[in-house]
Amino acid sequence: MNTKGTLIFFCGKMGAGKSILSRQISQELNTILLSEDDWLSTLYPEEIKNFDDY
Repeated sequence: MNTKGTLIFFCGKMGAGKSILSRQISQELNTILLSEDDWLSTLYPEEIKNFDDY
């Protein structure tokens, strides 16, 4: 079986809605979502509270 995956990559300004759109698409397509926002908030739970901290 030779199936190919698809990578969807979002980039843009902070607060533009990338995270919301990526979650919606991930749910619709039943895919794996790798989110930098979720990753960083897990690694640094008390350190990133606003744009300046990022």
